[in-house]
Amino acid sequence: MGLLNLDTSKILDARRETLGRDVIIPVRVYVVTKHMPVFTSRIFQIRNQSQLPLYCRPLSLFVAVWLLMLAAFQLHISYTSYPDISVALGLFVASLFSFLFGYATLRTAYFSIGHVPSGFSHYQIDVTRLRRFHLLLLGIIVAIMVMNWRLHGLPPLFGFFGADTLDYMEYGSLRQILFPAILLLFVTAPLETSLFRKGCLFLFAPACLLIYVSRGLMLIMFFQALIVFSMRTSLSKRMIYVVAIVTLASGLMVSDFIGNGRNSLGSAALLGYMQIKSAYYDWPTAYIWMASYVSTPISNMCWIIHVYPYEHPSFSFLYSALPGFWTSKPIEVADLGSDMIVDGVHTYIAKYFLDFWFFGIFGINYLWGVIAAYISAGDRLTRKYLTSAVLLGCLGFIFFADFLSILYILIELVAITLAQSYFTIEVDRSRESMPLQ
Repeated sequence: MGLLNLDTSKILDARRETLGRDVIIPVRVYVVTKHMPVFTSRIFQIRNQSQLPLYCRPLSLFVAVWLLMLAAFQLHISYTSYPDISVALGLFVASLFSFLFGYATLRTAYFSIGHVPSGFSHYQIDVTRLRRFHLLLLGIIVAIMVMNWRLHGLPPLFGFFGADTLDYMEYGSLRQILFPAILLLFVTAPLETSLFRKGCLFLFAPACLLIYVSRGLMLIMFFQALIVFSMRTSLSKRMIYVVAIVTLASGLMVSDFIGNGRNSLGSAALLGYMQIKSAYYDWPTAYIWMASYVSTPISNMCWIIHVYPYEHPSFSFLYSALPGFWTSKPIEVADLGSDMIVDGVHTYIAKYFLDFWFFGIFGINYLWGVIAAYISAGDRLTRKYLTSAVLLGCLGFIFFADFLSILYILIELVAITLAQSYFTIEVDRSRESMPLQ
């Protein structure tokens, strides 16, 4: 049996004649099928890019992250910190120039052909399809976590309480499928119309990452969800920034808890492993962790440029995009030529420098500029808000690593792009809409 098409336009026109032409009437559409009712959310309007906070704009986010890196670098929080900021400044200038060049390339191409990407201005969420998608993700997550428990024993979280568990970096199989599923579940949870279902999803996804003590992914997940919220809400910019600050504080608290629990020595392990200067011992652990989390990768990158003997081009940057059963030699275990390089992270440009020397630095930043121009053109940034959230999430963490080339983020990017097309219903521009929520 086909779908039953209900023409409600005459009914709405009659209601408006009674109540007044300027009244907006909320409508929830139910479509009856043979097997089950299909219902959709209210109609949403695409948010104007000028109403977005800075962290939702690619160019602004890129510059802000680099300024944060330079500010953290100046703290010289570790005994291994690179002593001279001139190298870091040079990297910033080269990266910004390359980014702007890539950005201008695509913008100029659009301008030369007179093309401005456009699309629907209003949309609805097919809640039935959304819930099918969530059910699929829940099935994948639960199945893999149960399998890992049976094969590898208790997950790393139980090690906080004295249980004998594997290290968080060694525990579990199929993590390149599990982690994207968790991210997808949390990032699409705000689209759910039921407050109860939405709340359960918001609790379930972080709990899964907490069980695997994956604080890096936890922060990325929070940031992606924050971007989705910021692009769809009707709150003022000031209130959006308040929500962002609360989200950041929550992420730091959870990350601090995970970091302290990973090692029986607690904060002493952080101070010793990162070789934190004694002058910073009085700082709260969360502040020390955040400062070292941002400053150490750029310091490592400066040391790499200073000591690494580049010989020939390679394609080792592709290793992180390979399935886990393919053996590879990650950068963390490579001989980079200095014992001042700690923690195995070196910003998003390190592996491209190691593969292609300075041409790699220009190339990856040029590519990010092209990506930024592409998603910023027309209304694409807010119309494809789920895809944009993943890309901006990667851009927001360039201070740490190149997440866009990691397989589970690539899987998330492809899956979330297809998913948005699956449960989004385009609505004609001329239709009335409810305010954004």
